[in-house]
Amino acid sequence: MFDFAGFKTDEEGNESLDQIVKEEEAAKDAEPAVKTPTSTPRKRGRKKAGEDAASNTPPSKKSKISTPNTGGETGTTPKKAAMTPIPTSYENMSPEDKMMLHMKDVEGKSWAEIKSAWEAMTGNKVGGSTLSGRYGRIKANLVQFKEGDEANMLEAKKEIEEKFESEKWHKIAEAVEAKSGNKYPPAAVQKKLKELSKRMPGTGNTAKDETEDAET
Repeated sequence: MFDFAGFKTDEEGNESLDQIVKEEEAAKDAEPAVKTPTSTPRKRGRKKAGEDAASNTPPSKKSKISTPNTGGETGTTPKKAAMTPIPTSYENMSPEDKMMLHMKDVEGKSWAEIKSAWEAMTGNKVGGSTLSGRYGRIKANLVQFKEGDEANMLEAKKEIEEKFESEKWHKIAEAVEAKSGNKYPPAAVQKKLKELSKRMPGTGNTAKDETEDAET
């Protein structure tokens, strides 16, 4: 309790009892207000520290996971587009194929120039030898054989193979002589090779050779 002793209540300007009581109550009311600010910042400071610690860890993990995925999507190179089927006639030929034939056959352009024009027209990348190989197959499909040439082709094939067969043993005998200096008749070389082919499978003996050997 406040000690009221020693205070005067006369009219000379001294403080009154009511004023002293009011000041004492005001001082008591002011004490909690002073303590409140000291405790509040501590709680807020602890929350911030916890929030900072929690916010620092997850973002680093997320960034490690998301970065490769993003880089993988943007870093992939587009695949080369599939080529259209080789045309069998000029009518079903694509515009780029017609351009290729015109540039090569009429204008005499190089394959590098044709490749650049092809990619500009189609928007697709092609390999270095892709167009030249395609050109050869298209030209083969467009060839028209004259009547009677199919029979001539079969006859020419037979004549060449028979000539080669008759000359083959002479050439082999000459090659053996060049290697060892020993000269053998072509017929003896043919007979010996047939014997070797029977004893050593896979040496090149053909059904025709076996038939001829059986006849002899």
